[in-house]
Amino acid sequence: MPTLVMMHGMTGTSEMMRPFAEKILPSGWDLLVPQAEFEHPNRGYTWWRYEGGDQPGRRILSATELSDVDNSLLKLSNLLPDGQLVLGGFSQGGAMAQELLQFNLDVLGIIAIGTRVVRPMEIRQRLQEIPKSKLLWMHGEKDHRVSLDAGIEIAEIFEESGWDVIRIQHSKGHMIPIEFHFSIKEWLENL
Repeated sequence: MPTLVMMHGMTGTSEMMRPFAEKILPSGWDLLVPQAEFEHPNRGYTWWRYEGGDQPGRRILSATELSDVDNSLLKLSNLLPDGQLVLGGFSQGGAMAQELLQFNLDVLGIIAIGTRVVRPMEIRQRLQEIPKSKLLWMHGEKDHRVSLDAGIEIAEIFEESGWDVIRIQHSKGHMIPIEFHFSIKEWLENL
């Protein structure tokens, strides 16, 4: 059976993500809900620490921030089980799901919710090297943390690479609207 790997966003925890992940988990699948290691000064954890504070809308990460991403990726890669995986996440967690494609994994699909791409050129290159798969992309039109344009870039990159992309664009903000939980579970069950 496949394993769903679902990663929380900045200021989240694995326990905050677990109820959503369990709700969308197909029957018989395994679940892994890892927790980022960097403590956020306000609450929870983060996959990378923003230098000089988090400025919504900033697209390019500093070398230090990218180093945090790489450290988190290395730790995540050591947690992943063998076998088929669906890599998913919200916000920073969705960015990490995409970044994990640099490892040689058996990826059935990616779930990218309210997120952006960290290294667009590198992901484009990697998508040419690995088997085509499926992406479920979701983003809010009123997202003030990650702009809709930044989110749409993900869908476009994966579509240009030949992936089967399902787009869910909603009228809300930086969140996973409850009315789409069943659609996500259905997408997973059909993989």
